This record gives sequence, structure tokens and C-alpha cells, in this order.
Amino acid sequence: MIKPIEKNRVADEIVEQLRSLILSGEYSPGAKLPPERELAKQLGVNRASLREALKKLEHLGLVRIRQGDGTRIENFMETAGIEIISHLIPLAAGGRHDIIRDVLEFRTIFGREVARLAAERGSAEDAAKLRELAERGRAPDLGADDLLQLDFDFYVVLSHAASNQMMALLINTVRNAVHSYAPLLVHLNGPRDDVIDHHRRIVEAVEAGDPRAAYVAADEHLTAGTERVTELMARPGGRVDAAADDE
Repeated sequence: MIKPIEKNRVADEIVEQLRSLILSGEYSPGAKLPPERELAKQLGVNRASLREALKKLEHLGLVRIRQGDGTRIENFMETAGIEIISHLIPLAAGGRHDIIRDVLEFRTIFGREVARLAAERGSAEDAAKLRELAERGRAPDLGADDLLQLDFDFYVVLSHAASNQMMALLINTVRNAVHSYAPLLVHLNGPRDDVIDHHRRIVEAVEAGDPRAAYVAADEHLTAGTERVTELMARPGGRVDAAADDE
């Protein structure tokens, strides 16, 4: 479970390794980490770096440090914040269907609501930005990864058009995970023509100030993506990225 730390930025690497073990369930809520001296030896680090890392994990809501009781694992679903989301998504690449399901559910709920609010509150400038992004999707040399990035950028602009600070901050939270795990997430979008049509319908709804049309356009596209990935997960092996390679 524990691997010696060999690189620079020691505290950050300790955080990364322990955070992964906690989020993947290797350490369950209430479990106690080894004593500081022993844990530092296992990791091959000094105790000062370990203490710094444990403080960061405590700030994330992943552990609780108590004098006389040591360091215990918290139930992060009760104590952690939205910043943990970007660290949970990578676990889906290992076949965690529950995380994939939760990502899909959130994506649909978030997407259709942000589209509705954007059509209700968006300005002419917002609509112009969305139309410019939508037009980029027609470029003949646009690959699947580029299309995923474009779709994400489209929803970033859409979230700002919705004039909801929480939505804008939340989409920023998952930005790095989307970039890092494009091979897994790229299969959400489906055929290129579908994405182009999806963007067109939302742009038209925002320009017309039609929240219902924006909601329906987002819901239909995102629901289709959910059905596509659910089908891939049902194939032998159950891995979205591996199954999609056969298409």
C-alpha cells in the first residue's frame, strides 16, 4: 500500500499517495494511520514533511489529527468539500461504476440547469461567445479530444452566462480532471454531428431567451451520453475506455 517517496515536493507527493488510498477505500473511515515515526519510515520521508502532508489532508477533510489519538481517517462524504471531486473522477478509469454513475447523474442535472439559467439570464455578449465556440466545432480537423475540450469550454461559458457563482466555481473544480482523463470522458459526447447540433440548439435558445428550449436541448444530449456510457459499461470487462476502443 505505502510506497517510498523518491521525488521533490515531498509533502505534496505524500498527500497524493495517502489521498488516493483514502478515496479508493484502502483506508476506511475510522481507521487509524500508523504512528508518525513508522509512517515516515515506510514513506522514506522525514517527520516534518509528513506532518505538513497530514495537515493538508486534514484541511481537505480526509483525516482527523488528535493529540493522544493519532491520525484517523474521516468519512470524506461527510467532511470533505467540492475540491475532492477532481480527485474522485480518476478512480472511474479503474472501473468504479459507482463513480461513473454519479458523474453522469451530476453532468445531466448540472448541464440542463446551467443551460436553462443561461437562456434566462445570459446577455447578447454571452450568446456571441457561445456561438463562436459552437462554430469552432465545425472545423474539419477537430479530433475527439479537441471536441471534448471544446464542449467543456462551451459549458464554462454557459455557466458564466447563468450568473451563478457556485456553478462557475464548481465547473472550475473539475477542469483539471477533465483535461487529465480525456481518454475516459471523451466517449460521453458521441458523434461529432450530435455535439454540433447540441451546441446550435443551446445557442439559439440563449439568443431567443428561451429557458425551456435550452433545458430540453441539454437534457436530450446529456441523457444520450449517459445511455451511451451505460451501454459501454455493460460490455464484458465493464471499462468505458477499454470498451470504447473496440468501436
